[in-house]
Amino acid sequence: MEAWFSRRSARYGINTGVLILVVLGILVLVELFSKERFHVQWDTTKNRRYSLAPQTKKVLEGLKEPIKIYAFYQEADPSRVSAEDLLNLYKIASGKKIEWEFVDPDRYPMKAQHYKVNTYNSLVLERGERFEKVYLAEEEKITNALIKLTRDRKKVVYFLQGHGEHGLESVQKDGYSEARKAMENENYEVKPLLLAREARVPEDASVVIVAGPQKELQEQEWEALKSYVEGGGKLMMLLDPQGPSGATDFLSNYGIVLDNDIIVDRASRLLGGDYLVPPIVEYEPHSITRDFRQSPYLVYLPMARSVRVAEKMPEGVSAEVLARTGPGSWGEKDIERLRRGEAELNPEDIHGPVPVAAVATIRTKDFNKNGRILVIGDSDFVSNGAIDPNRSGNQDFFLNGLNWLAEEEELVSIRPKTAPSRPVMLKPGQWTMIFLIVVVAFPIAILSTGVAVAWSRRRKK
Repeated sequence: MEAWFSRRSARYGINTGVLILVVLGILVLVELFSKERFHVQWDTTKNRRYSLAPQTKKVLEGLKEPIKIYAFYQEADPSRVSAEDLLNLYKIASGKKIEWEFVDPDRYPMKAQHYKVNTYNSLVLERGERFEKVYLAEEEKITNALIKLTRDRKKVVYFLQGHGEHGLESVQKDGYSEARKAMENENYEVKPLLLAREARVPEDASVVIVAGPQKELQEQEWEALKSYVEGGGKLMMLLDPQGPSGATDFLSNYGIVLDNDIIVDRASRLLGGDYLVPPIVEYEPHSITRDFRQSPYLVYLPMARSVRVAEKMPEGVSAEVLARTGPGSWGEKDIERLRRGEAELNPEDIHGPVPVAAVATIRTKDFNKNGRILVIGDSDFVSNGAIDPNRSGNQDFFLNGLNWLAEEEELVSIRPKTAPSRPVMLKPGQWTMIFLIVVVAFPIAILSTGVAVAWSRRRKK
């Protein structure tokens, strides 16, 4: 036996056998940890390009039926690669409840016609006999389509009108057209409400929003809102400093206190803002705010007032503060001083951190239908000039509050953002430097090296 092991052929045979076993072992490990069985991914990009947003993950986790996605791309389209990467993320995160396939509309025109697709790079999401179409494979669009597709009916949101509130159709800086679009993307139907004419809140109202009234509401309007809330209705109030005093009296019935002040935060200048545009930096544990501690986006409130909770709650009401501004901020009560451009913390002012948002729950006789109120001390933070989701968390804060009120808590999260374009801007001198290095210096260096090597070899001969 010893003589056999000493042979060269035996040693070669053993080495070959060991090598075969190692290769087989590697193949087995690759199969065990293949993407189909285990999926582990680390996204190191700055804008989290290869990760799904928290809201997308919650929507996918809540899927009860399979969804089919048809991506209508030409076979030679280079954008198919990024679309495939994104759709695979959806498939994996959904536990394979989402299946997808590419369809070339030029090769399969009947299928494109069936789904009424007349544009390249369109996606069709299908659930049973229903389908939604989006243009371009972007997470925000796909997730919004999933939300619409998986909900059987739209909930109605009414905006109080007639008192100088923000215009739902207005595209001006102070308008709410972008906020309306964001609500409709989450499958809400948005309607105006003239309580002075209606006398009561419509039966189909899921949420009523009072956004920045400039004039006082009539007594019958406050009574209609009171009956609505105490009957289990859901109310959001976005109230600016020095607004109608009737809101203060109305909210005192539900343990929420509005002070006549304007919040000042000098630290906001360090973030590129004005000292009257305080950011929210502290959040209390609540379903509306739970994801904001990890969010890279701050919520900014242009010209905000404090919103506190009373020390003693009315019977049948519970209330809590949601968010506060920074510790260096304060609620300035001397408004005339602010108008003169002066700001100084005084003992009578509200010392920071200043509460700026609060919620109240009103128990009703029907314990399954309690009333809810959300109050935020500013209405401009969701206007067209401030709601941009790629620059702040304002839209998420507003929509999370809306979804909590409408009892759509599975939608309360941080939403997907549009990947920002970051073009490289070079000065003329930098273009010249790149040209000299790449086009001139590198070729000369390579040529010089070749000449030197050739000369060295010739000298050795």
